Amino acid sequence: MKANRWIFLFLFTLLAACSDDDIIPKFSFTDPGEIVLDSQKEAQATFTFTSTYTWTATSSDEWLTVSPTSGNSGMVELTFTAITKNDTKEIRTATVTLTSGTLSEKITVQQDYANWIEVEESSYTLPAEGGDLDIYFSSNMDESGAFSVYSDNSTWLTNRQSRSTSETIEYVIRLTAQPNSTTSIRTAHIYFVENNDELEILASATVIQKGVGTEEGDAVDKSVRTLQTATKGDGIPIVLMGDGFTASEIESGYYDDIMDIAYSHLFSEEPIKSLQGYFNVYAVTAVSAENQFGHGHNTVFSCELEGGGSTGISGNSDAVMEYAECVDGIDLLETLAVVILNTTSYAGTTYWYSFNNNVADFAIAYCPIIYGQESDYFRRVLVHEAIGHGFAKLEDEYAYEENGTIPDSEIESTKSLQSYGWAQNVDFTDDQSEVLWSTFLNDSRYAEEDIDIYEGACTYPYGVYRPSAESMMRDNINGFNAPSRQALYDKVIQVGTGAEASYEEFVEFDLQTNVSTTSVRTTLPDTESKHFARPRIIDKKPL
Repeated sequence: MKANRWIFLFLFTLLAACSDDDIIPKFSFTDPGEIVLDSQKEAQATFTFTSTYTWTATSSDEWLTVSPTSGNSGMVELTFTAITKNDTKEIRTATVTLTSGTLSEKITVQQDYANWIEVEESSYTLPAEGGDLDIYFSSNMDESGAFSVYSDNSTWLTNRQSRSTSETIEYVIRLTAQPNSTTSIRTAHIYFVENNDELEILASATVIQKGVGTEEGDAVDKSVRTLQTATKGDGIPIVLMGDGFTASEIESGYYDDIMDIAYSHLFSEEPIKSLQGYFNVYAVTAVSAENQFGHGHNTVFSCELEGGGSTGISGNSDAVMEYAECVDGIDLLETLAVVILNTTSYAGTTYWYSFNNNVADFAIAYCPIIYGQESDYFRRVLVHEAIGHGFAKLEDEYAYEENGTIPDSEIESTKSLQSYGWAQNVDFTDDQSEVLWSTFLNDSRYAEEDIDIYEGACTYPYGVYRPSAESMMRDNINGFNAPSRQALYDKVIQVGTGAEASYEEFVEFDLQTNVSTTSVRTTLPDTESKHFARPRIIDKKPL
C-alpha cells in the first residue's frame, strides 16, 4: 500500500509539472512587412504567427475585423478584413492586439484611401437670364478615364469648355446656362461618378436658376409652412427642417422643394401611406450661414457626418427642438423632428429621447439628400430612419458578424423599451409560441409572407431574432414586414386617437392596404446599401 501511495504521488507530481499553468506564453511572428489593405470594402490580408498557449485577438477599430478571434497553441493564420470602404481621404490605421496570458503584442494594419472628389461649392444660383458658371473641384484622380461628370438636366446647361487641370489635380467645369423664360425656378444636379464597376457617385453639386420675376429678399428664418393638416384623429405632429441650406438656396425655392420631396417620401410605404390623414406635417425654414458640414463650418443645427466608413450623423438637438417649437401649440414630447442635410452623402441616424429618465415619443431623424433628390436611396433611408426608427421606434433587423452574441445588458435594455411598446420587431427567443410575432406564424392569412424566426438583429448575429429575411428595417427594401406594420398601425391609432387597436382590426386594415411593397425606383447610378448605426438614446433634462 505504501509503495502504491508513493507511485500515485509521483504521477501526480509529474502531471502537475505539465499543467497549463506552467506553460510560458510566447508568440513567434513571421515578419510580413507593412500590412496595408486596399481601399475597397472587404479588402483582406493575412498574418501568420505561432503561440505556445491559448490566445485572443481584438481590433481597435470597427472598420477592421480579425478572424479567428481566439484559439489554442500552435501555428495560426489570421485574416484581417476591412468591412467598409475607406473614403476618409487619408490612410487609416487600426491595431490588432494579440493576448496570451499576461503577454500582449500589437500588430498595425493600415488601409489605403479610396478615390475621392471634392466640389468647392455644393450649390450654385443663377439668374433667369442665364450666364456662365464655373464649378471648381479637386480629386486624387487624373483625367485618364478615371471619372465622369453627368447632369440630370442637360437641356439648359451646356459645357462650353473641357475640364482643365493643374499639377495639384484641381479641375473646373465651365458651363453656360440658357435663359429661363418661365416664371418657375429650375434645378439641375451635377454628379461626379467614378468609372468603376459600380459607377459610384463621389460628389455632386446643385445648380438653381431663378425664373422670370423671382424677387430677391431675405429668407425668413423660423417661418412655418403647413404641409398637411390631419383629417383624422388629433393630428400627430411631424416637423421637417433642413441643415446646411443658405439664404440664397432658400430664396430660390430649393429648400421648399427638398422639404416637399421629403414630405412625400415619408408617406410612400404602407401602412403609413394609408394612414397619412392622421398626421399634421410642417416645414420650418432654417437658414444656415454655410452649406458645408463638419468642424469649422457653420450650419444652423451643427450637423456633422462621422465619416471614416461610419454612416453616423450628430447634431444640436436643443436647436432642433427650438425650431420645432416654432409651430404654434405643438406638443414637443409627441413630435417627430426630421432634419434633412444639404449633402448627398450616404448616412442617417435617429435619436430617441428620454426626459429625466422617462422615455418620450419625441425623436430626431437625420437624413441627407442621399445621392440627390431623384435617388430612391434618399426615399428608402428617410423611411427607415424617420418612420421606422423615429415614429414607430422599431429596431434594426441587420447584423454584423463580428459583433457575435448580443450581450445580456443589451437584451435587458431592449426589453425595457419593449415594455413601452417599442422594438416590437425583435425578440430574444426562437420559441414559436412565445416570440412577439407568434400570432402571425399561426395565421394562414400571412402564409405567403416570409414571417418566421430569423436569427440576427440589433446589429448582433446571434441571440436575437427578427420576423423576416428582408425588410425596410434590414436593407431598406421589401417594405415593412407584418409585425412592423402592426407596430406602425397600433402607434398611429394609439397616438392619433387614444384608442388601442386589436389584432383583428389591424389585419382587416392590412389585408386591404398592403397589396404589394413599393418598387425600387432608381434613376441614377446605384451603389450597394450600407447598414446604419442603431438609434441612439439621449436623456435630457425636464423641459
